[in-house]
Amino acid sequence: MRHQMLVRHIGQRLFRITACLLLAGTTVSASMAASAACQIQAMAYDYPEQRLDQALQQFAHTSGCPVEVDTSQLGDRQAPALQGKFTPDAALIQLVRGSGLEVHLDDGHYRVNQSDRERINDRIETLRYRIESARDSDQLTQNDARTLDTQLEAIRTQSDQLITEQGFLSAAEMASYERLFAWLEGRLAPSSL
Repeated sequence: MRHQMLVRHIGQRLFRITACLLLAGTTVSASMAASAACQIQAMAYDYPEQRLDQALQQFAHTSGCPVEVDTSQLGDRQAPALQGKFTPDAALIQLVRGSGLEVHLDDGHYRVNQSDRERINDRIETLRYRIESARDSDQLTQNDARTLDTQLEAIRTQSDQLITEQGFLSAAEMASYERLFAWLEGRLAPSSL
């Protein structure tokens, strides 16, 4: 029974790796051979400064942890040198930190993308549209609209800075931004205008 489960697991993993490689035009999955498992304990890394795509591939081979990344977001970004003993998540964050990209770990699967930044920017643009509409219909004064827009710009600037410096946006930081968005939406609700 255990043998059948292991064979099924390896087969599923091979299928996922093959599917990722087939989608290589838009997404690259950097992974080690299907028989290697993602190592969760700290291990030694000794990487030179290099292109980020090369560093992610090297990370996948060293750790055994696949990394999903949209290659169009990598551009010519560089990864810093990485020397020392790190857990895979800490190593990946070190490689991505400073690039403007984010590391996500979902169900044991690593992703490098800009999904939090995109989500925040989408919320900001939606709220800016609502502020502009409320101002144009005289439901909001120019001064109030400018104040709300300044707050939105502060959120964008701060979140961009955190993502770039940290290589991720924490759940607590994201929750804080969500509270600010909810407060701003409350200010734009018809009863408060």
